Amino acid sequence: MPRRQKKQTEDIEDLIDEEPPKSINPYDVLGVAKDSTPEHIKSAYRKAALKHHPDKAEDKEAAHNRFQEIAFAYAILSDPRRRSRYDATGRTEETVDLDDDDFNWTEYYREQFQGIVTAEAIEKFKNEYKGGDEERNDLIDAYKKFKGNMNKIYEVVMLSNPVEDEDRFRAILDAAIADGTVPAHKKYTEEPERTRRKRMKNVDKEAKEADDAAKEIAGTKKNRKKAQGDGDLGDLAALIQQRQKGGRSESFLDQLEAKYAPDSKKGKKRAPPMDEPPEEAFQRTASRAKKGKK
Repeated sequence: MPRRQKKQTEDIEDLIDEEPPKSINPYDVLGVAKDSTPEHIKSAYRKAALKHHPDKAEDKEAAHNRFQEIAFAYAILSDPRRRSRYDATGRTEETVDLDDDDFNWTEYYREQFQGIVTAEAIEKFKNEYKGGDEERNDLIDAYKKFKGNMNKIYEVVMLSNPVEDEDRFRAILDAAIADGTVPAHKKYTEEPERTRRKRMKNVDKEAKEADDAAKEIAGTKKNRKKAQGDGDLGDLAALIQQRQKGGRSESFLDQLEAKYAPDSKKGKKRAPPMDEPPEEAFQRTASRAKKGKK
């Protein structure tokens, strides 16, 4: 087992509770309604798990506690019998104690922890989310919250990219304004052209940062023993978490994921996981970002 993967497994064992967090309301944890479809529940889980994954979180214990709630909520709602039992009793402890249900909480949590941040998981979620009702609802909510400030909207709508999504987002918002769903905020209707150009320019800058970060990952990898298997992209998750601290992560996630873990269907080899996350990459990327702001 690669050193980093072994260390990560040990970290999971240290922080995971022997019993799942049974006091939760799984619907509330995932933010779904009781009549939600299995597809909606899966999408909500993926979104919450990617957003709250503990890898590289500063407060690991708090992050693991939150992720355990998310994982256990999905364990209940993704299984028809467990979900039915919970709906009937309102008690989570009875949902995992079915006589013929061989549920092992520790193994289940480990699988969810290690499997959610992969190129395949990100790509699958992106394909389901972008252009769907959930993205539209998130866009409308962000528009209302920030009163039409498009820069703020792009910060909170997952996987959004001004270069790719500007025209599409504006078509959605224009229609929502026309039918009275949202008001016509001046920050949106009278946004200066220079503000839009600056937003596009920032995307190009982020693309370069992603390219530099990917090269640093590749450079670090050359000095380490190559690991086997398709990996869990822990180093990618670390860079994503670092980027999120600056308030803008989704386009960076898109660009870095595309460069570091290309789609296997195109015949390209996936980069193997590294022994340790490239901490030096964080510092160099952050340093360049600070210099660019001066």
